[in-house]
Amino acid sequence: MRELIISRKLMAIFLFVFLVTLIVGCTAARKPEPDANRNPAAQENQQAQTLAAEAARVEGVKEAYVVVSGNMALVGLSINRDVTDAETNRIKSEAGQRVQAADGQITDVRVSTDPDTVVRIRNIFNGIGQGRPLSSFETEITELVRRIAPTKEQ
Repeated sequence: MRELIISRKLMAIFLFVFLVTLIVGCTAARKPEPDANRNPAAQENQQAQTLAAEAARVEGVKEAYVVVSGNMALVGLSINRDVTDAETNRIKSEAGQRVQAADGQITDVRVSTDPDTVVRIRNIFNGIGQGRPLSSFETEITELVRRIAPTKEQ
């Protein structure tokens, strides 16, 4: 009788160990979360999103898009229709200052409210957000840099 109780206990322990091993061994391996510190594209994308959010905080701005290339930021602003030229200049200047203040690495800010230019900046911003490398937009960025004058500090 005593051997039967010991035998059942051993069988229960064996079954428990077997089930635990089976459960642990069959769980799916988890992929590590992407680390933005190891992925420069993800880091640049996050930086651009943060700067765009900062530029969008300026009164009169409906939407903002930012493309960061080195120490330069291209900023495209979609502004309210009823904004005067004087207000547009104030908005561009303030957005440029906010972007520069939000990231000390940025030394050259170029802001545009021209609808066609804003669409081009938005397309680059969205392309980078979808995982395309910044280098695939090199020609377009060079063209935009030539078109947009640097924002003046006030």
